[in-house]
Amino acid sequence: MNGVRPALPTSARLLVLFAGVVALVGSANAPRALAATSIPIAKLSLAERLSTAPDSTTVQLGSHTTTLGQLRAAHRARELALRKAGSLGIVLRGKLTPVQGGGTRTIGSSEHTNVGNSGNLQIVPQPFVEPPSQYASAPADMKAFCAAAQASACLYLPPGQQVTMESDGVADWDGLITQAQCVQEGGTWGAIWNSWFCAFNYPASVTVHFPPAANFKFTQSANCDRTTFTYTIDLHGAIRISLAAATPVIVTTDDNPTCVVSVTPGG
Repeated sequence: MNGVRPALPTSARLLVLFAGVVALVGSANAPRALAATSIPIAKLSLAERLSTAPDSTTVQLGSHTTTLGQLRAAHRARELALRKAGSLGIVLRGKLTPVQGGGTRTIGSSEHTNVGNSGNLQIVPQPFVEPPSQYASAPADMKAFCAAAQASACLYLPPGQQVTMESDGVADWDGLITQAQCVQEGGTWGAIWNSWFCAFNYPASVTVHFPPAANFKFTQSANCDRTTFTYTIDLHGAIRISLAAATPVIVTTDDNPTCVVSVTPGG
C-alpha cells in the first residue's frame, strides 16, 4: 500500500481505543479457516473483515480484543450517520428560533433547547451564518451537517461511536474502509498495528467571529446536546462551542452529538 504515515495518537490511548472505531484495508480472498483464538487485525484481508469471516471472529488490536461483528456494526453506524448528516442539519436549522439577548452569556450543558436572556420571542430573518471555511477541513459528515444547518456556529461528532480525545481534536477510527473511501469521506490514511487505518478527525471546539452591532444587542438561539457541549456568546462578536469540561479520554457519543448556535447582531 502507498501512503504517508501520519502522526498517531499516544500509544496508551490507542491501546484502549474501542475496536468499533478502527479501520482497515486488504485484498479480496476466498474464505479460509481461521484460528479459534484472537487474530491480529493485520492478518485479515479486506474481504474477510467485510463479510467472509464470521461475526464471531475475535480480532486483536494492540492489547485490545473485539469481534468482527462489533467492527461491522460500528462501521454501518458511521456510514448511516454520513448519509443522514445533511438531513439532520436541516432539521436543527428549523428549530433555531432566535430570542432577544444581549451582553455575554454562557450556557451550561444542562440547557438543551432554545435559550435567551429574557422573553420576547421573535423571528429574525437573516442571522449571521458561519463561513464554510470554518469547517472546510472537517470530515464529510460534519461538513454536510454544518452546511445544512446554516447556523452561526456549529460543532458535530458522529453518533453511536467511541472516539478518543486528542490534543488536536477528536479521533474516530472507522472499521472497514479503503484508502479511496477514506480520502473521499475526509479521513486521514495511516498505519498502526502493522495494518492501514482511516482516522476521522473532528474539532473539539470552534470559535466563530461575527460583526457586533453598535448597541451590542443580538438575538440568539441554540440546540445543543446537553451532555456533550457547552457554548459562550460574547457581545463583542464571538461564539465558542466546546466539549464539556469533564469529557473523558474515551467517549461514547449519543444519538445526536451536535451543537448549533444562531446569532443575529442588533436584534
